[in-house]
Amino acid sequence: MRQELAENIYQQCPLIYRGRHQGPDKNLMCFGFECGSGWYDLILTLSVQIEQLTEKLRDEGVEPDYLPMVTQVKEKYGGLRFYLTVSTDKMDELIGQAEEDSMRICEECGAEGKLMVAYGRFLTTCCEMHRIPGVPYNEADDEDE
Repeated sequence: MRQELAENIYQQCPLIYRGRHQGPDKNLMCFGFECGSGWYDLILTLSVQIEQLTEKLRDEGVEPDYLPMVTQVKEKYGGLRFYLTVSTDKMDELIGQAEEDSMRICEECGAEGKLMVAYGRFLTTCCEMHRIPGVPYNEADDEDE
């Protein structure tokens, strides 16, 4: 993800991204968002929702060390993966929905996309425009996911 987009998410959600400078032995957000900029809106929306739920927990008296913190956001098997230190059922539900939605959004540009298999083995979610010319793509089926 482009750095200016990442910085905007960090600014809007400082509580859940508070550990991003801790180093890879504690928090993999030190590597930033390990996905394309096309998922920016999806990740921003999810982050703001989780930030609000985390603020509510803080306001209810949950100790800072026990508040949710994002530890990694990345692409894996063509879809978004969003990891927290701890979470609530509502957070898990929001994350699950965002991960599912990512399978229909081009990771590069944010347009409507499809989960595709490239070279018969690599999963990627992309639109027609972001498929690499000359690379054989097939639509992923349930066995690929």
